[in-house]
Amino acid sequence: MERRGRSERTRPQRLARRRADSQGFDRGGGRRSFFRSRYAKIFYVVGLVGMIGSLVPILLLGGGGHSSSSDPDAPPPVRVVDDPNRDIGVVEGTPQFEAPPELTLDTSLEYEAVLELEDGRIVRVELFDDEAPLHVNNFVFLAREGFYDGLTFHRIVADFVVQAGDPTATGTGGAGYTLPDEVVRDDHRDLLSLDQTGVISMARGGLGASSSQFFITLSPSGFLDAQRFTAFGRVTEGLDLLQAFDVRDPSALPTPPAGPRIVSITIIER
Repeated sequence: MERRGRSERTRPQRLARRRADSQGFDRGGGRRSFFRSRYAKIFYVVGLVGMIGSLVPILLLGGGGHSSSSDPDAPPPVRVVDDPNRDIGVVEGTPQFEAPPELTLDTSLEYEAVLELEDGRIVRVELFDDEAPLHVNNFVFLAREGFYDGLTFHRIVADFVVQAGDPTATGTGGAGYTLPDEVVRDDHRDLLSLDQTGVISMARGGLGASSSQFFITLSPSGFLDAQRFTAFGRVTEGLDLLQAFDVRDPSALPTPPAGPRIVSITIIER
């Protein structure tokens, strides 16, 4: 963990700055072709076939350490690999927890996440601790516990999203619990809308938000707002690195090679 001096900004000043910044953020606009439209993206959302033969909506498998079934003892999905020695992104030994972490954020500080990729390049994310404290607290906790170290971007959809935070690399894993939904104030909704490029949000499953899986929008995706995803930050550096990732579908058979790997996530306080 890296900690810097306390911010001179007051909380109202931080909120005003973020709202002002979001006004100039890429929120789309203009006519798009079908392949960049919300209909094409909805096709991606509802059209992927899951690892166990069921229909698996992209991003909606929040994961709680097991499959999306309500049975906590349900077996993990079967992974078909043509070469058993090929790395498909599975990471063994990640910590598991029985419940979400207690809220320990210091409201007088600002938080930033620095994602180090395996090639040494950096992605910086401003975390919205004032607007989505429960989700930021959860992300900060897992990062400091080393949960994300070594995990891969297991789902990559061009011009839509990149998704990470699953030790199984299938879209069904997590940290062992379900994160409760967070109530978002009306005056924060525009800032936390997914109709922006570079917004980070927790994935969701049938039982609620994922404990650990997150996704980052590669283009404005406001049609997802109705599905109650909770955004909790935005990329301030390195978005071009994410947009250059090769496509990866974890439901493809045989299972594709591992996606880009996260070496570590460092939380900076200032």
